[in-house]
Amino acid sequence: MVSLEGGQQLHVRRLHNGGDSSTPVLMLHGLLEDGTVFYSRLKRGLAYCIANAGYDVYVPDLRGKGRSWPHVSEILNYRIIDVVTQDIPAIVEAINNHCGASPKFWIGHGWGGVLLSSFLARYPNYRSATVGLVYFGTRRVARANNLKRRVFVDGLWGWLAGVVSQVRGSIPGSLLKIGTTDEFRAMRSENLNWMQGAPWVDSSDQFDYGAALSEGLEYPPSLYLASKSDFGYGDPKDVAAFMREVGTHNGRLIVLDKDGSSLHNYTHTTMLTHPDAVSDHFPHVLSWMDEMNCLKREAANLTNTPPANSGVESP
Repeated sequence: MVSLEGGQQLHVRRLHNGGDSSTPVLMLHGLLEDGTVFYSRLKRGLAYCIANAGYDVYVPDLRGKGRSWPHVSEILNYRIIDVVTQDIPAIVEAINNHCGASPKFWIGHGWGGVLLSSFLARYPNYRSATVGLVYFGTRRVARANNLKRRVFVDGLWGWLAGVVSQVRGSIPGSLLKIGTTDEFRAMRSENLNWMQGAPWVDSSDQFDYGAALSEGLEYPPSLYLASKSDFGYGDPKDVAAFMREVGTHNGRLIVLDKDGSSLHNYTHTTMLTHPDAVSDHFPHVLSWMDEMNCLKREAANLTNTPPANSGVESP
């Protein structure tokens, strides 16, 4: 458990099958879910797949979620700024203390990817140490105009969840059949504001994440996965727009499509939880991570290589 200043505790699951020098990986869940979107009791899921490949995997439950304490219903307020300036820094520090290094790969699902990018915008020193980021169905703005988007985003999440949260104080994801966990009222409001096209600016302190990413250090290489059938939560066009929004970088987009090379038309969640994902698109993720490791090593070797002799002797 990772302790926060306010007394709350964050549960972090570690999956590790490698040696002491294994590369640390942080996986962050999105809205209305917890860390179990990455792993199951049957030892399935992306977290086990990455760990079995030799990585040191850390999967936290954000505040109020999963096995973190206390529950959503017992926390009065929780906003984007709390995740970005308190929770993620505490998790990264705990990983650093545990294995001697900050995460080299960051993997986010949906809203979790937006939160990770926001963290890297506020704390640019972590960008140079990051080998790569992987996003599953991550978008910031919901521009796609289709029936599922209007039903799930505008109807269930935008209207019904707002009405229910005024009565209960939080959004019951399971009861409304829109998620596996409850969600914070304030987090929903800020998420909805951004999804409807508001600038990438924090409503708490007006920090401009978009402007921060366009300045200073280059954004790390990133792999984006979107499902063609994920119209409601991560339409491929919206994922592509997010890839452009983070600025110029080595970005690669994979669209999962049964009419193409994918085994199924995955939903926003089953792109991570479906048993066939292990043999379908998870290998692409591992291959990309290996590629980024090689590029990082090559860049380090070039930096450490002494200049070639010019052949001209000094007097």
